[in-house]
Amino acid sequence: MKSTDSLQSHLHECDQMPRSGVSICSGEAYFEDKDLGWLLIIERLASEEDLQENHHLEEVGESIWTTALEIKCCPYCAAVLPDARARSLADDFGYFIHIDSSGWLGLHRSF
Repeated sequence: MKSTDSLQSHLHECDQMPRSGVSICSGEAYFEDKDLGWLLIIERLASEEDLQENHHLEEVGESIWTTALEIKCCPYCAAVLPDARARSLADDFGYFIHIDSSGWLGLHRSF
């Protein structure tokens, strides 16, 4: 991931977005990939309670999991986001990834 200064310059912000846990930024700023467009980033950060329950976590605010979805418009305000891709490939749209950093997912799944 790039520095916070670089990330700040590629963020989309609107009043309808949740105040924490969700952000919209360019793929280039978040993953350093010029061929990604805008991404909806949903992230779960560790709380004090999480630290007590999971020995893999070390500090409050540490990422437990992150999901990134490539988007063309803001799902909160419907603003069309400017093309952030180095190349525009309609067939290559829809990148997504889920990063689980918890180390304990299997233990707390309920079916």
